[in-house]
Amino acid sequence: MTFSRTVFKLAAAGFVAAGTLFIAASANAGTSWSIGVSVPGVVVSEPAPVYYAPEPVYSRPAPTYYQPAQPVYSVPAPVYYEPRSHWEERRAERWEERRAERREWHRRQWEREQHRRYYEDRD
Repeated sequence: MTFSRTVFKLAAAGFVAAGTLFIAASANAGTSWSIGVSVPGVVVSEPAPVYYAPEPVYSRPAPTYYQPAQPVYSVPAPVYYEPRSHWEERRAERWEERRAERREWHRRQWEREQHRRYYEDRD
């Protein structure tokens, strides 16, 4: 029974020692250091420089004032409509008459064709 107590005490001391080493290692995680064994003397290096960004500064922008524009006065341009010439009116009328005549001619052609088909098919 003494043997198991001794082993238990040694194991507990080992866990405490390992825990102490791990805690010390995690506490120094931000720095770097080394000890050279193969060189004469102890060599301890400096930690890397640490950069801290400045805190942001917020301020209200300066108010902007605009001077109103001076009023601008202008006279509207005169409006003038030139009357259509008699020649253009007559030309437009003749164009419409010709379109109407063409439509009428096509309609009559269609009726003749329909009449011919109807009576030729009956014979």
